[in-house]
Amino acid sequence: DFSPEALEEAAALPDKVDGRSMLHRVDLTDLAFVTIDGEDSRDFDDAVYCEETPSGWRLLVAIADVSNYVKPGSALDEDAQRRGTSVYFPASVIPMLPEKLSNGLCSLNPNVDRLVLVCDALVNKAGATTAYQFYPAVIHSHARLTYTQVWSALQGEADGLDALGPRIADIRHLYDLYKALRAARVKRGALDFETTESMARFDDAGHIAGF
Repeated sequence: DFSPEALEEAAALPDKVDGRSMLHRVDLTDLAFVTIDGEDSRDFDDAVYCEETPSGWRLLVAIADVSNYVKPGSALDEDAQRRGTSVYFPASVIPMLPEKLSNGLCSLNPNVDRLVLVCDALVNKAGATTAYQFYPAVIHSHARLTYTQVWSALQGEADGLDALGPRIADIRHLYDLYKALRAARVKRGALDFETTESMARFDDAGHIAGF
């Protein structure tokens, strides 16, 4: 269980990003960031946006700015250090931070403003990063997408295209960038390891029934 002090600190936090929190941050809420995760993901800690440039692409990767809410030496910080990380079980999660943070303020949920740290990079057509900068920002995720939906849309399937809607153009930019980065990896002789992810099936009593 979280300590009473940590729960009290979490309860005192705002329910949404307020104007004061946006001070000294770059406003990126007009960019169509999206999150791409598995179907069963509950917290979304990174979002992406990509656009074409004359020499390649501009890629922005946003990571939830947990440090804005969890201050060094606070009860939330001490509880998080004791836990070390969130622990994911097949049917449940033990979060590192209370749900108000892990599934709320620090989760890049769609259609709400969130505080983030951004890596804003330029990548050329050869897959080389030519410039980058890091800065605190505010984003507004435009969609919560899954790997299955994205791959379906890239294959031209109707269900995937319907799920992505107007975001398909941005996703195609991301896919073109991926192909350039992958080609650069192959040229460097990097190794790829393919693994199969196992998923447990549960019966009505919560017992594992198979994989």
